[in-house]
Amino acid sequence: MLSSATLFERPMTRKNHTAPAFVVGLDIGYSNVKRVDGYADAADPTQSIRPAQAAPLHSLNGNATLKEGEHYVQLDGEPWAAFLSAGRAGVTRELHADYPASKAYRALFNASISEACGEGRNEIDHLITGLPVSQMRQPQLVERLTAQLTGTHQVAPQREIQVHKVSVLPQPVGTLNYIYSTYEATDDLDEGVILVLDPGFFSVDWVVFRRGDIVRDSSDSSMEAMSALLEAINQAIAREFGGPGPGRDKIEIALQRGKPYIQLYGSKVELKPFVDQAVAIVVPRP
Repeated sequence: MLSSATLFERPMTRKNHTAPAFVVGLDIGYSNVKRVDGYADAADPTQSIRPAQAAPLHSLNGNATLKEGEHYVQLDGEPWAAFLSAGRAGVTRELHADYPASKAYRALFNASISEACGEGRNEIDHLITGLPVSQMRQPQLVERLTAQLTGTHQVAPQREIQVHKVSVLPQPVGTLNYIYSTYEATDDLDEGVILVLDPGFFSVDWVVFRRGDIVRDSSDSSMEAMSALLEAINQAIAREFGGPGPGRDKIEIALQRGKPYIQLYGSKVELKPFVDQAVAIVVPRP
């Protein structure tokens, strides 16, 4: 999770310009894309949350005309659509540790910087993003992502956007930055031990801070995240109603919308009993 607060604390300069830098904080997750952007001295940066789905334009189910919130981009010379709702395209969802190298991630990145650079802007001075804690321990992955996101990106046939600087942080660090930026008695935080827990779709990350420094031996990632919980819910429903179950996407959409049930085989299926079963299975896993 990236926080908007400390991304915009100090004005930044590039080359000989004195104008504040244009900064983008970007978290391309497996379920949602979170973004904040604005000038480094902005008190109220723009914030947005979009679905983390992208696919070639020809693979969209139904009408290929983009719906509200969806974004057209170019990827390797091919037209893609980004910010799609689950089930909008007939493609397999990306769910693996090398997600940043996937075409879906790259398309979501192009769409994100394109959306951030409105009003004729074509440059980003500083882009901040994150990786799971376990991947931050592998310098080659950090260096690869930094190189991938830095430079000129062809986001559409007639549009390029240049990213001048990229910083990659452990994903939960943004939460700590936000706490320090909004908590009145920051001296109290400096004296204590802070645990930041970041439950995501693919991984659950946790970071322990002591006096503002990361305690690396007490910080890590687990793959028993929301995707594992959704799969356990689906399997529990399948055992009761037969068939393959409603699928993770359908369950995820219902939970995101706050619906207590899903429709299956013409009947309403209450989700809570199956969520409770899944929690009892997934949570105790090491």
